[in-house]
Amino acid sequence: MSFTMLPLELIDVVCANLAPTDLAHLSYICSSAHQAAQRQLYRHVSISSSRRNLGVVLTLARKPQIAHYVRSFSMELDSYFTLLRPFYRQISRALASMTELTSLRLFVDPTASWVLKDISLPRLVHFACPFNLDSYVSNFLKHTPALLELEVDSVFCGLGRPASALAPSSVTQLQHFVGSSLAAEVTIPSRPVQSVQLTAGDLTEEVATRLSESTAGIAILSATTSSAPATVLQLLSQRMQCLVHVQLLTTYSFPEAPDVVSCYFICFTTSFSYHTSQTFYERIAGALNAFPDLQTFELSGMHWGSKELKDSDRHRVWQSQPLKSELNSSPEYLEIDPYSDLFFAY
Repeated sequence: MSFTMLPLELIDVVCANLAPTDLAHLSYICSSAHQAAQRQLYRHVSISSSRRNLGVVLTLARKPQIAHYVRSFSMELDSYFTLLRPFYRQISRALASMTELTSLRLFVDPTASWVLKDISLPRLVHFACPFNLDSYVSNFLKHTPALLELEVDSVFCGLGRPASALAPSSVTQLQHFVGSSLAAEVTIPSRPVQSVQLTAGDLTEEVATRLSESTAGIAILSATTSSAPATVLQLLSQRMQCLVHVQLLTTYSFPEAPDVVSCYFICFTTSFSYHTSQTFYERIAGALNAFPDLQTFELSGMHWGSKELKDSDRHRVWQSQPLKSELNSSPEYLEIDPYSDLFFAY
């Protein structure tokens, strides 16, 4: 049996295992396999200035039947790369025909959010762009009911525009958010967001309060704060009890270098206090102990080790840094191994 006599299902299987160059050749030389080859060739489209394949956009804009095959579309241009407005119109035209799209990465001119005007992508699951959450983006998100992952306003471009309000019916299934604190305050409340990465803006009390309004409870948080780390952690422990992984970068100006203690034991009895005042590291550890489910914490690149507790009301105890300590056999203290791989800062 010749290749051209195979059932269409088998031709699709064959095409799915071919390299892009082979698919291109097959689509030219075999009319019966042309459509199957094009379906695979344009299923995942990645465009960048380094690849010099901008012409693909024109093909998709002019041939909507081919654009219909696209399931993931990524376009990432260098900041120095300039496109004229007519080309952006072709991008918008191509996107309008990608009705089966599930993933869209559109890192182009941050002021070109208008390319999303009148675009409806009902199957879109992942969307990432550098645009501010303006009226064009806000209206676009109304027509992405299946969206689970959103990255918006994630690249600093100096625009600093306030975020537009999202309709309550927009992105109601959203689970992961990456972007500025301004966009997060508008996007996260009343939506089941579980993972948040703030790429710009300050994690203030107001922002933390808005993030805590997620209907699912945030489990993963990465952010930058200008406040004292212990203060922020205490605030988060009150607002976000579901946190499992936290990564903080602080720009706080410490009046002096954080002090270091020569030994580290944590006392569980309230009748005895080893230190008359808490050190910086003890305050951090004390704040971390207030999180019932926290597993990992990183502060400005330093990983804070921890140890699980057994037969205790507390799930985990946190250590400040790997310090050599004199072991105390008193049952009032929990001894922490400073040489465990878990406790080395990097």
